[in-house]
Amino acid sequence: MWGWDDGTGGWGWIWMAVMMSLVWLPLLVATIWVLTQLGRRAAGGGGEGDERVDARELARRTYARGDIDRDRYLQIVEDLERDGAHGGRT
Repeated sequence: MWGWDDGTGGWGWIWMAVMMSLVWLPLLVATIWVLTQLGRRAAGGGGEGDERVDARELARRTYARGDIDRDRYLQIVEDLERDGAHGGRT
């Protein structure tokens, strides 16, 4: 009556909805994924197992594992204090 039927018995609207979802759904998913990744980076997460660790903490962990001896650890801490390099991303 209103000219909405294109002779397909109303299936035209369904196909249009399916085709639109094939375009918009991946775009929506990609946008959400990008925003969550940016949010993680802004919060300092960066990814799985990634931590913000300053140089002093890294030296402490290395010493605790036994990878360096006490003298080397103390030298690293002294160098960091002298250079003012307390932070940084590893």
